[in-house]
Amino acid sequence: MSSRSASSPSTTTGAAKSAAGTATRKKLDLAAVQQRIGELLAAGPADAAALLAFAEFIHGKPFPQPVLTLMQLKTAVCGVFGCKNTTELRQSSEFNLAMAGRSVDLKTKADWQKLYREWVGVPQAERQRTGATCINGIDVLENFRPWHVFGLEPATATANDIKEAFRHLAKEHHPDMGGDPRVMERLQKMRDSLLAFR
Repeated sequence: MSSRSASSPSTTTGAAKSAAGTATRKKLDLAAVQQRIGELLAAGPADAAALLAFAEFIHGKPFPQPVLTLMQLKTAVCGVFGCKNTTELRQSSEFNLAMAGRSVDLKTKADWQKLYREWVGVPQAERQRTGATCINGIDVLENFRPWHVFGLEPATATANDIKEAFRHLAKEHHPDMGGDPRVMERLQKMRDSLLAFR
């Protein structure tokens, strides 16, 4: 009788999970793990990406990318302008010059994310995106990162490299070829901003 009541709660829990629609992870067997290890070894020396892929295989799903907290966003943006806090940032002549003609609220996390993308970089959680508005893993409507989008190095790229990269992207993203007009407009702005410094 005790074995019956001992198994009853686990059966109920399993039934409750199934009824609730909770996804259960497929259990790995030794053969599947050994096969994946063999594939990893056959590919040559393992790098960080290969080891992460193996860890995600064992885990059963990709690990979530860390999302920046509001404090991390504020600290990074303030640091770009040489400020210690939001009060100093609001008083900074460099910040006010950079924001000239724009209204910046600095009250919500979305405001700080926008500034972070513009002045610090693309957050790690946003670097592997896919979709119609994404190029090289980032959404071009959210992130103005021309060097990354064009796949060029600022130190070595020439004006001709920039024009060639733009032509290549334009073939794929031009509205006449089925691309998004907003993406094409953004690409033109990126090209113009890069050529202004060449």
